[in-house]
Amino acid sequence: MRNRYGTEYWFGKVGDKTYTIKGELEYWRFGGFEGQDHLDADNLGFVDPSGGPFISIGYEIEGHKVKQISAKDGQIFFEVE
Repeated sequence: MRNRYGTEYWFGKVGDKTYTIKGELEYWRFGGFEGQDHLDADNLGFVDPSGGPFISIGYEIEGHKVKQISAKDGQIFFEVE
């Protein structure tokens, strides 16, 4: 897949219901949930690399909806239903 800047990215399965995102995605925005007073890297509301894709809870990866997003050791993980 390619984002709107033409950067290639893909999702890789790392567990039964867990995916990560791979590619040359350099700059990221992260966000929590409405009403949170601090950003929790283990429970993010969205991630948005420059050029996309904007991924939030409910986004579909290979037909599975994202139910949790986390960031750890320089990687983004998506737990799906």
